[in-house]
Amino acid sequence: MKRSTIRTVEDILRDYPKIDKYIEQREQELRYPVTPVDENIGGGRAQNGFNDSADRLIITLDEDKRINALKKQRQVIDDCLDEVGKDTEIIINEMYFRKRPRYTIDGLVVNHLIGCSRATAFRLKKQFISSCAKQLGLYSMN
Repeated sequence: MKRSTIRTVEDILRDYPKIDKYIEQREQELRYPVTPVDENIGGGRAQNGFNDSADRLIITLDEDKRINALKKQRQVIDDCLDEVGKDTEIIINEMYFRKRPRYTIDGLVVNHLIGCSRATAFRLKKQFISSCAKQLGLYSMN
């Protein structure tokens, strides 16, 4: 797997705890758009037009590419976490989901927080990243 693909997946994993906040922010941007001030004095628009902003908002929220991408990332990571064992989950939580990680993989092994060897821990991490990359469509076996 390319190093750039690994880095991309790692960045997505680091953002995982904040994905719900990003989705909420994007929905707020779409619900309450910043409208430019109309400085057109004398001219204007018709004031009796039909207001279909609620319908457009629903369509916009469903079709927004950024929201859909964030939801897909969240779903893929959730699915990958459901498929792995306890040791892999501890490794991923410590390495990517914590704001300030306390341990490296070596620290997890030495302090017996995971029940596997150093080589196995690195292999579990690599398999998890590879699984996420495949499901995100970033990597395929060629």
